[in-house]
Amino acid sequence: FVGIGNSAPNFPLEVTGKIRATTIIATGGFTVATLPVGVVGDRAYVTDATAPTYNAVLTGGGAVTVPVFRNATVWVSA
Repeated sequence: FVGIGNSAPNFPLEVTGKIRATTIIATGGFTVATLPVGVVGDRAYVTDATAPTYNAVLTGGGAVTVPVFRNATVWVSA
């Protein structure tokens, strides 16, 4: 299958049900300013957060790396 192992698929992988992994799942890293538009439930991390607080809107320009997710309207720290 394309996308299994070290190959990157050129299409989104869509799964219904559970995904079980016995390895690390890598998410994309961004600065706050370069986060994509995204849809509810998307996950990533930022590398330049300033004093992140759980479930709060992000401010860039800092030095904190933090996981983030897209809520109904914006990216927030996780």
